[in-house]
Order: sequence, then C-alpha cells, then structure tokens
Amino acid sequence: MNIGVDAGAIGITDERLKLGVYWVNVNLLRELGKLDKANNYFLYSFAPIDREVMESFGPRMVNRALFPQRGWATVRLPLELKLHPVDLFLGLSQFIPSSKSHNIGFIYDLGFLRHPEAYPGSQIKLAQNTDNLVDRSDHIITISQIVKDDVQSRYMLDSQKVAVAYPGVDEIFVPKGPMHSGKNPYFLFVGALKPGKNIPFLLRGFARFLSTQKKDIELYLLGGEYWKDPQIQNEINSLDLGTRVNKLGYVPDTELASYYRGAVAFVSPSPYEGFCLPAVEAMACGCPVIGSTTGAFPEVVGGSGILVDPHDAEALAKAMTEMAGNKQKRNMYVKKGLIKSKKYSWKTFAQKVFDLL
Repeated sequence: MNIGVDAGAIGITDERLKLGVYWVNVNLLRELGKLDKANNYFLYSFAPIDREVMESFGPRMVNRALFPQRGWATVRLPLELKLHPVDLFLGLSQFIPSSKSHNIGFIYDLGFLRHPEAYPGSQIKLAQNTDNLVDRSDHIITISQIVKDDVQSRYMLDSQKVAVAYPGVDEIFVPKGPMHSGKNPYFLFVGALKPGKNIPFLLRGFARFLSTQKKDIELYLLGGEYWKDPQIQNEINSLDLGTRVNKLGYVPDTELASYYRGAVAFVSPSPYEGFCLPAVEAMACGCPVIGSTTGAFPEVVGGSGILVDPHDAEALAKAMTEMAGNKQKRNMYVKKGLIKSKKYSWKTFAQKVFDLL
C-alpha cells in the first residue's frame, strides 16, 4: 500500500516552530518506520526534510518536497495526489487535501473554537481546515479523550469513527542526568510564548507568590516567540519582575531535560491544552507539575500534580508556595508524576495508528 503523509511540519527550519506537532510527527514516523515492513510512505513537505531526520524514519519513507509553497495545500498537493495517487493519506497537521484516497485525519485540539482570541489571523483557516478534515476522513485520531469529546460534540460523529492515541515522551526525558543549576531556585514554563498560553496570568500569580517569600526564586520561560504575545513583556514591566523572569528562548531537548530536572516545578496555567507534551516531559524527568483544572490537564496529569483554576492567581500562588515550601508534598508529586509518565509511549502511540492503517 502507498501511504501519503502531510509532513509539512517536519520540513520547517525555524527552531521556534519545532513544537508539539513537529515532535508528534517525527516520533510517529520513526516508530512507524520500525513497525511497518510492507507499506511505502511518501512524505510531502514545503521544503526538503533534514537528511538525518529522514534517515531515522527508515528505508520505506521517501520525502517529496513540493514547490511552489504558494497554494501548496489547495493546489500543489492535490495536483500531486491526482498525478500520483496514494491508497491512504495521513493528515498529521490537522488538514486533509482534496483527493480520492482513503484518509486518516489527526485533530490535536479545538482551541481555536474555544478561545478564538488566542489565534489572531489563523482562527478562520484552522476552522476551515478542520471542517474539511472531518468531511474527508474515514477515521480521526485525537490525542486525548477531551479532544475526542469536543470533536464528537461539534461534528456529531459516531464514537467509532474517532480514536484516542496518547503521544509519548522521548527517552531523553528521564530523572537521572545533568541538572541545570542557576543562581537561584526556579519555576519553569516550556512552550511557545504566544497568546492563549495564559503567560500574563502566570506572571501575576508568580508576583503574588513572590510577595509572600523571603528567599529569591525565579521563573524561566523557555520557548520561541514566533507568535509573540506583547502582554508578556508588559506584565513583566508593570509587575517589576525584570530581575526574576528569564526568557531563554528555544532550548534543544538535550538541554531541556536538565532544566526540567533542576526546576522547583513546571507551571502551565493554559486554559485549554489538547495534551501538553511539556507536562509529560516534566513528569518523566522527576519535575512536579502545576497545571490547569481545564483542558487535558485533569486527564493527562490528574492527581499527579497540582491543578488550579487558570483564572485564579491566588490559587496559583498558593500552589507555587506548596511546591517551593513543602518538600514532602513536592516529593510525593515527583513520585506520582514518574509513575504517570510511564503511561505515555511513542511506541504505543504508533501502534494504535498502525492498527488503523
């Protein structure tokens, strides 16, 4: 069987864009390369995929970079599939092109519907792409039960058409290894510094936490600012947090694991996440998690971390105080998180996709 794959997310060269969907794509294809000994895969991208990345996928996968980029999704890719049909297409970027193939579509979240203000300039396109994906897919894969519930509720789909496959965690994220050691203890946020991640709220909660502390504690923000949220710097300035907040930009995984290991806790008060891969990476590294009571956090983290209302700054400050000041409770969450993280495996994720193939 010939399988087409939307690999546009893998062909990017800007490190700031190598986020959740990028890693889901890369790890899925690596594991499928090990599992599948019969089918051929054609990976369609905007630009040639890095040779080392392609080699990690195995010999049954071939990259086809399609030009021009203008009209890639609406004209160039459909034309390619018409000239060179495939039997099945994997829509790994929440998009399915027009073609005559069977299709499996991936939906990572419907945040653009719940919080459209967090997707300036892209909300309409995301909604259209997802509508088309639902219409064109024989089967849909979501990355959590809450996303499946959202998809079924919005599109009135039969439960059998939608499957849940939890992403995994890379083997580099383990509790033993180098530990980042800064001048002061620190809380850690990992992810794109963009609207919708609720980082201005995180800063307000952190400021309240600091008002009750005598010792110096910092907040590290790790992630690119491709979709810049100007309110982040505004809050840092207005709350006078310039010496307590460090924006470190993109950090490669080899270094990221050390930041997780050294942190007091990973903190993400995002009001809606389809999965939150950094939270799982943190747990796997022995870093306790403070997350939200909304989105996928109750499902993915649950009682293995402290979950707070993403609009209650006082509750967030209290959770940070508990993690920083109660060693016994922090150690309890570390142990629970390590156990919980074992549930998430790229091999298991790929096996569920392969079973559908």
